[in-house]
Amino acid sequence: MPVYQVKSRMASWGVLFALLSFHPGKGIAAGIDPEVEACIRKNAPQATAIQDIRLRSQGPMFEEKILTAKIYWKHLADGNSDLLAVFDEPEDISGSRLLFLEKKPENEIYLYMPALFKVRRISSGRISSSMYGMDFSYEDFQWLYNMLSTAHSEQRADVVVDGEPMYVLAVVPAQASGSKYQEVLSYFDKKSCVIRKVEFYGDERKLRKVLSADPAGVKRVSGILVPHVFRMRNLKKNSETELTVTRVDIDPPIPDTVFDPAHLKESRGIE
Repeated sequence: MPVYQVKSRMASWGVLFALLSFHPGKGIAAGIDPEVEACIRKNAPQATAIQDIRLRSQGPMFEEKILTAKIYWKHLADGNSDLLAVFDEPEDISGSRLLFLEKKPENEIYLYMPALFKVRRISSGRISSSMYGMDFSYEDFQWLYNMLSTAHSEQRADVVVDGEPMYVLAVVPAQASGSKYQEVLSYFDKKSCVIRKVEFYGDERKLRKVLSADPAGVKRVSGILVPHVFRMRNLKKNSETELTVTRVDIDPPIPDTVFDPAHLKESRGIE
């Protein structure tokens, strides 16, 4: 397969939302293979999604930490997306909320901590910081839910991973995004067009993290294939975080106020 160059709103091409691979409003440029476009498009929600997720991390000394959260995602008319993560446990962060608003030249991230009763904005210089001690940074979470539309991407030659043929999509983050990654490679199973692996490369193209999706955890929900189990491996720290999707609701109604920073202290529209 030839290499297709593209600068489009599809730049982060489904690095993973369960549903994740593709947002219908993020049009694919003419350079992307239309067959790949159609294949990935079929595994995406049309407008909204709600997920219950469980994050379990294990450090080099086998220390364990567990977080649970509910994720609200909404595709907007302008082609961007908004996302709210509401954390349930552990107890010390219960009720905390992370709001991601996809914008140019950089996304806006807001954090609300009930104990402080204060909303603060996370700067682009901090997006590479660990999110609640997990192997996912704030930036990684944006990659997961396809919220880095300012990046540039290209489709590369197919490869074989674990005996299975894969489409390969390479993404180079925009400088203004504050990203610590030079390049991100995503591998999609050619049979199902579901994400299988993502490689995150830092300075000097050194592999920093690897995200893998368990093929045994792929389930059909409302007619689309949804990965339910992911593992993020931090090669530098020798640690791992497992992300498990415990529930998915495709295209439910979600009011816009859920994604309004002015209402982040409230529970309006949140189940």
